[in-house]
Amino acid sequence: MRLGLAADTYRWIAYPWMRADRPAFRASSHYAPHILSVTPPESGDDVPDWLLDRVLAHGFSALTMDLGLLGSRSRASEFGSRCTDVGVRLLGSVPVDLVAERDRWGYSTSDNANAHFDPTEAGVLQSGWIGDSEASIAGTAIRLAADAGVAVLSLIHGQPDRANRYSPEPSLAEQLLRIESNVRTLLPLAADAGVTLALEPHMDYRCAELVPVVETLASPRLRLVLDVASPLAVTEDPLDAARLAAPYVAATHIRDMRMQALTEIATGALFHTPIGAGHIPVKQILDVVNDGAADPGSVIHCLKIVTRPEHDVEAWLAASAAAVRRYAARSHAPC
Repeated sequence: MRLGLAADTYRWIAYPWMRADRPAFRASSHYAPHILSVTPPESGDDVPDWLLDRVLAHGFSALTMDLGLLGSRSRASEFGSRCTDVGVRLLGSVPVDLVAERDRWGYSTSDNANAHFDPTEAGVLQSGWIGDSEASIAGTAIRLAADAGVAVLSLIHGQPDRANRYSPEPSLAEQLLRIESNVRTLLPLAADAGVTLALEPHMDYRCAELVPVVETLASPRLRLVLDVASPLAVTEDPLDAARLAAPYVAATHIRDMRMQALTEIATGALFHTPIGAGHIPVKQILDVVNDGAADPGSVIHCLKIVTRPEHDVEAWLAASAAAVRRYAARSHAPC
């Protein structure tokens, strides 16, 4: 069982636009951290190398991150070589509007596509990716992935300002048709680049809705990334979601959440927790993926530990890694 780290685990420490030790953070609605037990990267340019050091510090063998953090293709190649040298598999992600209409989606996947990542434009609700079309952004990320030797590139749709399964317009059926059509345009480029794309249900669609898209496109270059807690946001049972997705899963994001049915304001709520302290059946999901995947040994399981900034992410991550390793020792090969 191959364990990795999702870069979002360190969002409050590493991402320049979210760092809790910066003056701008004081204007947010969050509490400042009680403990900062790791030294943040010196600059935004240092983030990939800093993340790789955290992977090695925790004994992981994979890293998944937004490829925009790599900047240029030459930097992607250099960083990919460093990952290979230390035995770390690199996975990537890129945010794209998968339900964009044809005019916005475009077909600008040629080498002169002008899409790029601008960290000064990134924010809590902004990806930082800029391009003349969504396909141009995806195409740029595919080339970065090829240069870096990325195993899987996840196409992440979910953002607050984008249509999702609960949006009245366009209809859910129309949204899924657009996803199918738009992703289809990327598959030839992905094949030429030797990159496997993945849809990631990201608190926007159910696995039961995206699995048929993967089945319809029927491409060896299209798989799924399964975030084990995201189904809660779309009222889908996480274990049922895992059973549906398992044959197509290239990687997972492992995290945990506690569900509280009633709060002091008479509504339900979800709270992130270290793995093993919440209500996500993580061990059972790992068993389902292991049993249902075509090649279980190739599936990469990345810990995506989400804390509020006042909590010590290192403590949560260490406890979570220990819990997953216990699960693996009981059911799978040691990790």
